[in-house]
Amino acid sequence: MSKSAVRTMITAYLVLFLLGTTWPGAMLFNHVEPLMLGLPFNLFVLAVLISFALVLLAALYASEKRP
Repeated sequence: MSKSAVRTMITAYLVLFLLGTTWPGAMLFNHVEPLMLGLPFNLFVLAVLISFALVLLAALYASEKRP
């Protein structure tokens, strides 16, 4: 994958992350039930978003490290 494609993908994801974790977007996930992996649904969604961000940032690091 090219550097610009990875940067574009990460920028788009981080914008979605921002919209999903602030007021209007967070209301979509603001449920206690169902419990997923022992977490309330809203905390589970945040954990998934953060984990995916970690994977994308690792991909960005790998793409920037190559010559």
